[in-house]
Amino acid sequence: MKAIKHPIPITIMYGLVCGLSFVPLSLTLNAFFVWSSAVCLTLWLFLAGYAILLNHWRKKALISSVFPLLFMVPTIFLSDSMVLFFILALMVISWIRSAICFQKPGALGLTVELLLCLLGAVVVPVFTPGSVFAWALGVWMFFLVQALYFVFFEYSDNQQEESIQMDAFERANKQAERILTEVYFH
Repeated sequence: MKAIKHPIPITIMYGLVCGLSFVPLSLTLNAFFVWSSAVCLTLWLFLAGYAILLNHWRKKALISSVFPLLFMVPTIFLSDSMVLFFILALMVISWIRSAICFQKPGALGLTVELLLCLLGAVVVPVFTPGSVFAWALGVWMFFLVQALYFVFFEYSDNQQEESIQMDAFERANKQAERILTEVYFH
């Protein structure tokens, strides 16, 4: 039997943790910065954590995400527009994910990135976060949409496998799953 850890539940749990910590973190940062900068800095910290997770799953160096994340910092403090920051954040998370997860760019990868960016962008205006609690819900929903990325792309390289003695039935079951996956997804 092989025990495999998938990034989908981890992304969902990370989103939940970010959503729950949004209110206290943004209110704490608001003591030092104006409200829009505090919210943007909070979202930036969440995206930095997500970038670390992506790097960890693909076993890439953290330096590959530093430039895109630093690219966003001036927007936090030089602009009061949360919409501008949010659009930039969507582009940067796509940039990071594409550079880390797709070594060969392709039409499918670009299509999925555009779809996820549009879905993530639709979540925020639909729920019009006017309060910190609505923002917290929006953050969690954003990461729920981001978890769809791993639904579209099976993450075979990042799965950590622990080999345990398999009996004949388990081997046959795994082989059948692999065949069905190849038939339906390739």
